[in-house]
Amino acid sequence: MSDKTTTPCSNGQTACDAPTRPCESTLPCKENVGWRRVVRNFTPSWFAVCMGTGIVSILLHNLPYNAAWLQYVSYAFFGLNVILFVTFLGLSIARYTLYPEIWGAMISHPGQSLFLGCFPMAFATIINMMVLCCKQWGDGFIYLAWAFWWIDVCLSVATCITMPFIVMHRHRPGLQNITAALLLPIVPAVVAAASGGIVADALPDRAHAMTTVITSYVLWGIGESFSACVLALYFHRLTIHSIPPKEVIVSVFLPIGPLGQGGFGIQQLGKVAMKLLPESTAFGSLALRGGEILYVLGVFLAIMMWGFALVWLSFALISIATMQSFPFNMGWWGFTFPLGVLATCTSALAENLDSDFFKVSTTILSLSVLLLWVVVAMRTIKLAITGEMFHAPCLKDLRDKSEAAGVWFADQIAAIRLAMRNDEREGDPTKIRAVPRLQQSHPEMDWTNNSSPLRLDSFVDDLVEAWHIHRTPIIFAVLAVLVAARIYLHINVDKTELVALPKLYQEPEKVVIKEKTAVVKAEPEPKKDVKSQGPRRIKGGLAKKPSKPVEVEMDMTRPVLVLVFFSSVTTKTEKLAKEFMKTLEGSIDELASKSGRSFQKPELLDMTEIDFDDYFISPSKVHGDVDQVYLFLIPSYNIDSINDTFLEHLQETHHDFRIDTASLSPLLGYSVFGYGDKENWPTEPEGFCFQAKDIDKWMAKLTGRKRAYPVGMGDMGSDHVERLQEWANGVLEVVEHVARTGNLGEGLPGSGAPDESDVEEEAEDEDDGEVLFDDESNDSKKKNTGQALGDVEDLGAMIRKDDGSTGAPKAPLPIDFTSYGASTKKKTPVRGPKEMVAKNSPTYASLTKQGYAIVGSHSGVKTCRWTKSALRGRGSCYKFSFYGINSHQCMETTPSLSCSNKCVFCWRHGTNPVGTTWRWVVDPPDLIFDGVKLNHYKKIKMLRGMPGVRAERFAEAMQIRHCALSLVGEPIFYPYINEFLEMLHAERISSFLVCNAQHPDQLAALKAVTQLYVSIDAADKESLRRIDRPLHRDFWERFQRCLDILREKRFHHRTVFRLTLVKGFNVDEEIENYARLVEKGLPCFVEIKGVTYCGTSTSSNAGLSMSNVPFYWEVQEFVLALEKRLQEKGLNYGIAAEHAHSCCILLASDRFKVDGKWHTTIDYKKFFDLLEERGVDGDWKPEDYMGEATPEWATWGNGGFDPRDDRVDRKGRKIEAAKVPTKA
Repeated sequence: MSDKTTTPCSNGQTACDAPTRPCESTLPCKENVGWRRVVRNFTPSWFAVCMGTGIVSILLHNLPYNAAWLQYVSYAFFGLNVILFVTFLGLSIARYTLYPEIWGAMISHPGQSLFLGCFPMAFATIINMMVLCCKQWGDGFIYLAWAFWWIDVCLSVATCITMPFIVMHRHRPGLQNITAALLLPIVPAVVAAASGGIVADALPDRAHAMTTVITSYVLWGIGESFSACVLALYFHRLTIHSIPPKEVIVSVFLPIGPLGQGGFGIQQLGKVAMKLLPESTAFGSLALRGGEILYVLGVFLAIMMWGFALVWLSFALISIATMQSFPFNMGWWGFTFPLGVLATCTSALAENLDSDFFKVSTTILSLSVLLLWVVVAMRTIKLAITGEMFHAPCLKDLRDKSEAAGVWFADQIAAIRLAMRNDEREGDPTKIRAVPRLQQSHPEMDWTNNSSPLRLDSFVDDLVEAWHIHRTPIIFAVLAVLVAARIYLHINVDKTELVALPKLYQEPEKVVIKEKTAVVKAEPEPKKDVKSQGPRRIKGGLAKKPSKPVEVEMDMTRPVLVLVFFSSVTTKTEKLAKEFMKTLEGSIDELASKSGRSFQKPELLDMTEIDFDDYFISPSKVHGDVDQVYLFLIPSYNIDSINDTFLEHLQETHHDFRIDTASLSPLLGYSVFGYGDKENWPTEPEGFCFQAKDIDKWMAKLTGRKRAYPVGMGDMGSDHVERLQEWANGVLEVVEHVARTGNLGEGLPGSGAPDESDVEEEAEDEDDGEVLFDDESNDSKKKNTGQALGDVEDLGAMIRKDDGSTGAPKAPLPIDFTSYGASTKKKTPVRGPKEMVAKNSPTYASLTKQGYAIVGSHSGVKTCRWTKSALRGRGSCYKFSFYGINSHQCMETTPSLSCSNKCVFCWRHGTNPVGTTWRWVVDPPDLIFDGVKLNHYKKIKMLRGMPGVRAERFAEAMQIRHCALSLVGEPIFYPYINEFLEMLHAERISSFLVCNAQHPDQLAALKAVTQLYVSIDAADKESLRRIDRPLHRDFWERFQRCLDILREKRFHHRTVFRLTLVKGFNVDEEIENYARLVEKGLPCFVEIKGVTYCGTSTSSNAGLSMSNVPFYWEVQEFVLALEKRLQEKGLNYGIAAEHAHSCCILLASDRFKVDGKWHTTIDYKKFFDLLEERGVDGDWKPEDYMGEATPEWATWGNGGFDPRDDRVDRKGRKIEAAKVPTKA
């Protein structure tokens, strides 16, 4: 009967899935050929290919013994993985869109449904490589990876919860049929946890990173706990029913996955937690110890899990060996990912334990995974081409169900017709004579049920099936209807008053809308009479506004601390600030007695000596749990100063989406006093105290309108003492009030706002309902608002209509002939880009006093003391000993005097411009090039009369042969640095360029340079913050990106790490961290130099003194220890040269050691020949222009002093040459 009632081939996929249908015996169905067959048979197990490809890319990127070409191979695997993932995702979407009934069949299948866990795990490998490879693309890319990670978390949690429940509720496989594939939907939680640790380590915002770490710990606990349950169940099944059959024998490798990935994840989370916890409020004073405990605990757990995984790996290999042969299927990809994550766990142990054993083990495992990937990929490609890989077992269940349903209904109809012919009860198959035959032909049907075949459960199944088929158009249709209804109601329905939170809108509605409208529509005729009778009547006093309820109750037991911030270029403001502090300290006791609160001693803080992040992202936490008031004493300058950097910081903080808009709202209040010069800037629109006003505006935004007292302004040429006293009295009164009440009191609408508004003026226009509006008063208001409202006045004149529609009579424009000329005599100048170092600025005076020649507006040149020494035959600098550069032919210059750091050992005296972005006038490179040469030659000519100058060297000095771009500032910051370098090289002037590793984009875009330096002043983040005091918030991430870029450039440029040792800052116990940085950047050379003490006030304020200058023997010990550690790490570096007079020693890579001799010098002629022959982007290596062997007198143990010259003491007396003792 079934053959006679078979549905025709045109009936969708049912006929096509039945291999015995007549239609398939003649012509193939369209669903079983071409792309449709691929789509219908594309199972979730294909995402295991992405898992294997992704883990290979990660392993190649993180190999302990790595090379540049391996990095490129890892990038290729990463790109391949992204392409595969996108392709597979598209095929999956097409599968369940074109054939929605397959989804239910797939979920019901006890094997295929478990592979849904492969999707989030494959996605996680892409997220990991995004963070590892693409950090240099900026924070935006990191946050994109973070967003992907949250999607992956949701998918992982969904599969981890739903699929085990479906297995329990629907599949119920029984103990004998349990396989390790049950781990597939659970392990994604562990993988997502490990990815969270990687993403959190790269996030620039600590709050976001902390949230990610906590979430990852939760995911790790979920995944590992669930996996432990399944492993116990699986081991129980193996002990009772032996190893699985050969079709699924590969699944024995799957338990290695949660063990390896769990070990890596708990190590990574502990590592990140150790960094984040000390910077958070978690655990209070135990935060530092808590982070260390989590880190050590993570490593301990990882060792245990690694051992368990090793045992299971052995067990799996033995199980595989017992099988003579087993068929190839998608399960073979189970070899790659579990072994790959075991390798990542091993790699993390190698890094944390610094173990060569784990490094070698990581390399072996990684290469094994790569070979397995190649083998499995080749087999997969071959079978995919033939089509054998496209087979979905779940479709068989769908076919069986469809066939059985068709035959069942056909037989029912036949039985009913037979019953009708025999006059028997219809619809009851148990009382029909044909039932035995039907039971024999279809034993899978339930013939004992006496109910109708159209039962309730069948009806529900049909509804569910119809929903799955048509759910997409139904959902979109409902959404479209809802959106259309919402738009219609928004346009046509009258808006009613809000029931919720009416007080939130009550006050602005009364002031701005209702009362103003009432005024305009009031009887116009009486207003005309009143206006004609006399002047406008003013009533004193202000209508009190209902005070808003206090939402947060202040803790009145906390002490109050007043912090006074000041900036000063000429030290005048500093002196005034110290005098103000004396007055403030004398008033503390009085404030405490009046307010009933305790006060801490106020502190005076110099803006150039503090880290803005510590005080202006959130209130300072240095002083403990206190209520704080910020006061500012700010002079305004039209030159670049710390004020510009501070204003830029406030603006960035306000616009940073990662930081709360009112992040300083916990402050009790703030106030600003500005110093200005009315002789040059007579009025506020012309620039009087403009920076104090700008600071007041941004502080109003960041504090949430907590201006405690108006901006005070004093003229340094006349009344600044009186104005400061008035402002101080008012501030003290407000501080007493806010300390006593916890708030600033009531204020008019607009109080504390960043900018001026007309709200208060409109409120004052009220007078018992009788308010007179005249053009004169309005014009006077607009005049008082300053030049900024000029365009608004013009607009008001344009829209004033002659038909009287404005509600007021037209009046003649008032013109004041007595003040017209005076009011328009001066106009507010348009502020354009400023000069970095203006000629009338203190910076210019300070630099020229120190011997600099300023070129243009931002460049400088100076004669080095070693140039003078070489001219007189008293020795050359270390560059001659190391690289063969004549000091008397060297020009020291910089095209940018601005820097993005405030290093503690800098000799710039605190007056040089600083900034994170270029915001000044840009001089063309030819102007700078010609200017620095001209000024350099001028300074050389000034030395012709100096006693002891050698005539031949003086003649040579008039021909520049080398340019050291290492003066004050940051040369790479100059936008046209490449063009400037080309001009140097065009005249065969070699170039040494030094950067501070804070500008990765400019470093990546740098073209040819003779030798490229990066200053490495610290080995870890906190030390770098203390020593360099960088302005960039993401300074450590920028630093790391620069090291990555330097690593890539090491085969095109001569790259150098310059380590400046500052005793007490970066010498003690820093060897290991420095070795890691060298391992990361792999420079050609490492220069280690002791800091030179300049004896300035700037250094003393930073805590730097002669005690911080290391002795030469201390530098020697440091270099020997660093050399030993590098060699222990397998890095071939050795001591190549020294210059004891400069307290400098050179480590070099073995790339520059030929026949047992170091070749650190440079063949400059060869360099220029290569440059002219192949261009700035030409393909050459540093070894191609390597010079002759380093002279014997410059090698280790010989001191490095030029034997042609005479060394003298401070009084010019000769010093006998002697070897410098060398530390063994």
